[in-house]
Parts: sequence; structure tokens; C-alpha cells
Amino acid sequence: MEQNNIILWRGLMIKKEDINRAVKMFKEWDNERRWKTPTNAFTHHTWKKSENALRTAQFILRIMEEPKVRDLFEAEDYDGNLWVINAAYYRIFFLAQYLLALEGKQLPENTEDTHKTVELALMYYFIIKGSDAEGKKELRWEDIKQSKLSKALELLEEAKEENQELTQQKAKKIVEYMDAERAKRHEFTYRGL
Repeated sequence: MEQNNIILWRGLMIKKEDINRAVKMFKEWDNERRWKTPTNAFTHHTWKKSENALRTAQFILRIMEEPKVRDLFEAEDYDGNLWVINAAYYRIFFLAQYLLALEGKQLPENTEDTHKTVELALMYYFIIKGSDAEGKKELRWEDIKQSKLSKALELLEEAKEENQELTQQKAKKIVEYMDAERAKRHEFTYRGL
């Protein structure tokens, strides 16, 4: 589905300008051999950071949801939702760097806007490059049948499921809390009637 300068592909909104920027940027990078070659230590490091980001989100949720843990940290009024989202984002960011490292690519030193560059690199190397759409003047996502994206999607889908599970756990706790509080309010309000 296409609308103005945005392409909707697999539920993702992708800007045409990002597609064009990715193609131009990384064709240049490949021609100029600008990518660093990642070491095994870097590859392991990005995987470990993605795992730590996920664990951080899980720990924060435990603090917010489990009374004993909340009491241990004296966090009765603590709202860590922002930090759960932040950690989940970094889980995905480090997974993207890990995937690029598996392809022999590490951002050069002093790369501007690292996060956007990683996003565009993931799009280019795992979706566009080597697909049926590569080299076409007018890129159509429907033309892409096979790409390296399958590997990326597997890891990102796993991360998405983990993040969704954390979100569902939080939502369930909120509904349970709201129901309990509603029952208390009802008891208090109508007790004397």
C-alpha cells in the first residue's frame, strides 16, 4: 500500500526518502569500502548488549509488578514504563548491529546519526540488496520475494514477541489492579446503603 511518500510494507511505514537515502549511501559505502570489519569480540558484544537490554526491561517490570521486589527497592510509586520502552528499543537496536556484524559490517568511527544509519543499513542489506527490486528505478516492495530479511525478521520477531509478552504482562497487572481498586471503591461507596 502506497500513500504519498510512505510505503506500507508488512505493517511497517517506510518513507521513500529513506529508501533512496539507503540505496545511495550504502552503494557509496560499498564502493569506497567504508565499513569496518567487526571483530568476534564486537559481534559478541552487540549480542550481549541486546540480551542485557531485554533483561533490563524484564527487571524493571518485576520491580513494578511484584510486591516483594517493589518493597525491596522501596519503589511503591515507581513508574518505569519509559525505561521498559527504552530498554526494548535498545534490544532491537543492538540486534540490528549484531545482524550487520554477522554480515561483516560495523559502522566506521564517527558515523553521524548512528541509530538512523543502522536502520537504513538494515533496510538496504537485508531487504533491498540482492532482492528482485535492487537496481529498479521505482522500488516496489511487492517485488521483493526473497531477501536476507528472513533472518532479520526471525530475530526481530523473537524480540517483538518478547516485548509483546512483557507489555501483555504489564497490561494484565494494570487491569487486575484497576479491578481490585474498583471493587474497593464500590465496597467503600455502597457499604452503608
